Parts: sequence; C-alpha cells; structure tokens
Amino acid sequence: MKKQNNKLPYKKVRIIWQDICSSSQWYDDLSDVDDFNFSWCEDVGFLYEKTPKKITIFSSFSYDNGKLSVGNITCYPKCVVKKIIYEK
Repeated sequence: MKKQNNKLPYKKVRIIWQDICSSSQWYDDLSDVDDFNFSWCEDVGFLYEKTPKKITIFSSFSYDNGKLSVGNITCYPKCVVKKIIYEK
C-alpha cells in the first residue's frame, strides 16, 4: 500500500480551560465548601476554528482517497478557555 502524502492544514494545540464542578453531597463543615472549586483541564487536538465566541478542535482524523475526515470534536465557549498553546 502506498502512503499518501497529505499534510494536515490545521495546527496542533493544547487548550487550557476551566470546567464547572458540582456536588450533591451535604457538607456539615462549611470550610469544606470554602475549599470547593472549579477544575483546570487540558485537551490536545487540532485547531479547527477560533471565533470571538467559541473554539473548536478535533483530535482524530483520516484521509480517504485524499479527502480529510475528522472526529472527536470539542467546542468550547471562548470564556472558559484560558490559554491556547501551539504545539510543534
């Protein structure tokens, strides 16, 4: 099988973002509530789109007869994304 030389036209990025956390647990000690916080998250993928309102990445792709197909898409509201690191 001959390997196709298809260069991916999207940059690889690491997205640093904040996610909400919730708990249905009851807390008797309010200091535990004081320590409760949101989560810092990281995802790696290829930057598909960046607009003033959203950032979209995909992490899987394939070429079939020269046509690009993508999968594992994630769309973030721009307000939760704190940093985009462009990978080499």
